[in-house]
Amino acid sequence: MFAIICRSDGYPVSRSVGDNTRDLVVTWTSREKAQSFLAAKGLEAEYEVVALTEEALEKMAQALGCAADTIAFDAYPG
Repeated sequence: MFAIICRSDGYPVSRSVGDNTRDLVVTWTSREKAQSFLAAKGLEAEYEVVALTEEALEKMAQALGCAADTIAFDAYPG
C-alpha cells in the first residue's frame, strides 16, 4: 500500500467523511498508480508517494497530530 504526502509537512492526501470523524488517509495499491494520480493533477513537485512503512506511518501521525494506530485508511477507487 502507498500513500501520497505533502513534501513540506508530511500531511497525507485524505478524504473527509464529515460527522466529526477523522479524515481517512487515501491509499493506492501500487506506487505507479499513486504517481499517475499525482501526474494527472500536476502535483509531482508538491507531493511524494511513500510506502506505508512503520516509519512513514509515524511521520504521517505527527503531521496529523494523532497516534499512528488511530489513522484510518481508504483505498482510492480504481
